[in-house]
Amino acid sequence: MTTVHRPGAPGATTAPGASGRRPGQWPAIPTPEDLRAQLVRERARRELTLGSIRASLAEQPSANAVRAAARRWITDVLATAEDVAKSKMERNT
Repeated sequence: MTTVHRPGAPGATTAPGASGRRPGQWPAIPTPEDLRAQLVRERARRELTLGSIRASLAEQPSANAVRAAARRWITDVLATAEDVAKSKMERNT
């Protein structure tokens, strides 16, 4: 037997979900200030991260050591990206 859930029927979920919205409710449209603040946060995070990587590379004693360290950073970033992508795929299934 197939169960059909109808909005407003007993047992239907009307409480806000994880997003803070009720089912069927449109998402809030971010204001230009919110978007600008998000962009500033993302840029700051990127600059801090790249600054840290640059400092690590600058500590290397030779050009070959710099290139080897850069390859290790690349490997670590790609491995992290794969882990994050895998967890997002698992969460969406």
